[in-house]
Amino acid sequence: MVQPALAFNAVYLQARLISTSSGAKGGALSRDRVVGGLGRVLRERNDTYITTFFDLYGLPGGFPGRAEPERSSDPIARCQQIEAALHGVVVEQAGCRQERFLPHIQPYEFEALLLSDMGAFARAEAQWHSVESELASVVNASASPEHVNDGFGTHPSARLKHAIPGYRKVTHGVRLATQIGLDRIRSECHHFGAWLGRMESLQPLNPGRSR
Repeated sequence: MVQPALAFNAVYLQARLISTSSGAKGGALSRDRVVGGLGRVLRERNDTYITTFFDLYGLPGGFPGRAEPERSSDPIARCQQIEAALHGVVVEQAGCRQERFLPHIQPYEFEALLLSDMGAFARAEAQWHSVESELASVVNASASPEHVNDGFGTHPSARLKHAIPGYRKVTHGVRLATQIGLDRIRSECHHFGAWLGRMESLQPLNPGRSR
């Protein structure tokens, strides 16, 4: 969904997963594997940008910027704090130009984007019409879908799984996001929208320059 939108602006996206354990990719993150993995990718070439799409919910305490004492209670500010810390650590580790790394932490997780349009649930599956009012009340009680909280049973994906038994991120999440559309998502989820705007405005890098 994001890939074709960026291609329209001559920005071509290639998804890669960070190794989270020996022989496994995706899932829980650790500081050392993330920083080391991103550093290796940045050193592979000097004419590409690298971004991330990590959920704020569930980030380990040792993640860059995660446990700083001045951490804000606002999820957007918390994401920005973590992004700044991760940027500094990864750029130093990789020895690359600062502009090549554009970290993004999604508050509180991918499923927040799916709360941008309650009508999308019935459009995706007719029987999901019954969950619209339940989820709408959750969003209406928050400043935005990205502010729906990160409690163990109340973070966005937990709420979706409670409302829709059998919900699966890959199967249902993609279907819902397609029904909603990027324009609606970015208008409701401003941190996501700001990241997408930065990606759309990227300019070609000069491969002749240093890393």
